[in-house]
Amino acid sequence: MHEPFISTLSLGQVRQLQRFFLTVAGIVGVVAVVATISAIIWQTATLIALMILDWVLVVGLLQAWAQARSGQVRVSLMTSFIALVLYGLAGAVILPNLAGLMAFGPVIAIVAMLPFLSGPILRRLLIIAWIAVIVTIILGSQLRLFPPIPDVLEMPFRFAGVLGISAILLLQLWLFHERLIGVITQLRQVNADLQRERASLQERVAERTAELQQALAEVERQMAEQSRLLAENERQRELIRGLSMPVLPVGHATLVMPLVGELDDDRIRLAQSTALQAIDQTGARHLVLDITGMPFVDTTVAAGLIKLVQSARLLGAEVTLVGVRPEVAQTMVALGVELADVATAADLASALRRERVSV
Repeated sequence: MHEPFISTLSLGQVRQLQRFFLTVAGIVGVVAVVATISAIIWQTATLIALMILDWVLVVGLLQAWAQARSGQVRVSLMTSFIALVLYGLAGAVILPNLAGLMAFGPVIAIVAMLPFLSGPILRRLLIIAWIAVIVTIILGSQLRLFPPIPDVLEMPFRFAGVLGISAILLLQLWLFHERLIGVITQLRQVNADLQRERASLQERVAERTAELQQALAEVERQMAEQSRLLAENERQRELIRGLSMPVLPVGHATLVMPLVGELDDDRIRLAQSTALQAIDQTGARHLVLDITGMPFVDTTVAAGLIKLVQSARLLGAEVTLVGVRPEVAQTMVALGVELADVATAADLASALRRERVSV
């Protein structure tokens, strides 16, 4: 998988990198001015080479600044790294006595790039910088290509090198502190936003919970109302069933029960229960079943009527069946329904007259 060369940088971090390049270029520029003055005064090959090297580094840092300003952050970092590493190597060759200071060139390069590089690339450059430090020290101890600088300049040059290196490192520490403070401020802002979002979310959850509780209460109320309506409906159905099978007393010991509409198992059982309760309560001796309002009679209905007749006899009452229409009579004959033990009459008047005569 391809590894990113640099980490994701914000606009503020890019500007911070530009300021770093300019500041380091200014520090090296001061050193270059000192080297230039020294080269003019003493006019030795060593000082002239050092002057040229310092100005080359200044140009390299300015080039890195221009590249960072144009958005070429990766190129600017590599430019500064190469310039600082080469400066340390070349400086160790020119001034072997200051090789220890020149070895800080790769270190400064890494410190400059530290906040802007991704982890894997940074590890590789650390190895390169460490090798460059070793090579710089070796070059300073083995090569003597240039004559030594005047003794009067060695201490000022060493002092200037220490000041320059410490200034660059302290600058980078300050930039790192600035970046760290920015990150902490950003994290605090994010945390504050999260806290506000959490509070807002809790409010929305509370509101939604209240709405759900209200909806649940409304559903429970509707269910209770529906249960009440169902119970009321059932009571009304029972009342209607009772009214649809009335038992009418028409004499001292005679009851008339008209059966209207189609009879199913439930209505047959209701008719049986209603008739038997009426006989038991009134002590009637005659029950007239009027089936004029029944559209048809099947085997189930006929069996239910026969069972009603037999149950009534057990209670001491005789049953007379009236209102058998011709089509109903034909259906009952075709079904083989035996009504030999059941008294019948053509109509209700005939049945009542028969009952009065028998009485």
